[in-house]
Amino acid sequence: MTHLIERFTEHLKKGKYNTATIAAYRNAIFVFYNHFRDYPQSKITDELISSYLLEMSQTKNSRYDAVQTGKAIKLFYEVIFNKTLNLKSTGKIKEEQVIDVLSKNELVSLFGSIKNMKHRLLLMLVYNNGLKINEVINLEVSDLNLEEHTITIRNKTPKKNRVLRLPSKLNGFIKSYLEKYSPTTILFTGAGGDSYYSARNIQIFFQKALNDAGINKSATVNTLRHSFAVHSLELGMDIHILQKILGHSNIQTTTVYQQFIKVNTYNIHTPLEIMDLPV
Repeated sequence: MTHLIERFTEHLKKGKYNTATIAAYRNAIFVFYNHFRDYPQSKITDELISSYLLEMSQTKNSRYDAVQTGKAIKLFYEVIFNKTLNLKSTGKIKEEQVIDVLSKNELVSLFGSIKNMKHRLLLMLVYNNGLKINEVINLEVSDLNLEEHTITIRNKTPKKNRVLRLPSKLNGFIKSYLEKYSPTTILFTGAGGDSYYSARNIQIFFQKALNDAGINKSATVNTLRHSFAVHSLELGMDIHILQKILGHSNIQTTTVYQQFIKVNTYNIHTPLEIMDLPV
């Protein structure tokens, strides 16, 4: 089976798949066949695969994992066996609302594993401000205001620019970065020193950081944005404020994150607790 997975990997490399996706798909197929290691290939039916994906979505509590694995298996069968799978809908997996989130402990491990100052600061800004990858790529030195602790995310329409908060604890790190790399216009330059980073290269060093931190999730740089949104809601941020921070034009896009928050209901004060009532 290993040689078939290698063939599949070569197919992905020749296609328009980034390094993170290739690694995720490859790992998904290894895990899939390990699960069915006692089954001959001819006995792994569409029904068995559908059940496998449903079980994954329920036991891992991760719709993202199940959807990613489903995509990988379908493509593997098409490429290797020239077969189109007819998988039943699990009723649990809705791709348009699938996100994965890194826990706060995982984020500490992730950032701690990054030795390159530029890579570390770039990813920390993505998480801290819920940025899209193209937004962090296009950041300029002039977008930083360390005195006011703000960062401006520019839009093609200036009135849609977002001025976001920088935590004071990042000030020293940002100053050290500016002193070391001396960027003039572009905040995070590529290898040449005068060009923008490519999204592909950012995904590559993000994937390396995941591996170095021992995080076994099919995450991408955009996962940091999702994690920021969920963690902000868990801390009590108003959904409309989060909408503005993320730059969503439609509140429905933002409310998707509410289903992923984890709140301890026993830590929430009841209305009666804050009333001055005789007892």
